[in-house]
Amino acid sequence: MKKNPAFCAILGGLLALGPVSAADVIKSDATSKPIQFSDLGGVRSWKAGGPDVVFVKSRSDQWYRAELGQNCMTLDTKKGINFLTETIPETASKVSKVVVDRGICEVTSLTKVDAPTPAKN
Repeated sequence: MKKNPAFCAILGGLLALGPVSAADVIKSDATSKPIQFSDLGGVRSWKAGGPDVVFVKSRSDQWYRAELGQNCMTLDTKKGINFLTETIPETASKVSKVVVDRGICEVTSLTKVDAPTPAKN
């Protein structure tokens, strides 16, 4: 059997890198900074996804699922809702919030999705 020098070089390079574990992948993902409303370039529209979920469509037509720390979407949304990102002075970290009626709810997770899913009752 004839050895292919290019294949051997690629295989040797991969073996030199050593094993990559699932923990390494999770660790690198966990160190990436969370998405904030200020990263979206503005909000085009929104849709309630349950008492503590709102789907947000960015100006670039990408949908995001925002999970809230409180049940803000049970408040009166007829006058609309506001999306904001604040900087915490002590840590310089950012936090997104949803303002509904007189309630302010912190976003615990903002993730990219293909489309909104039906609200759970």
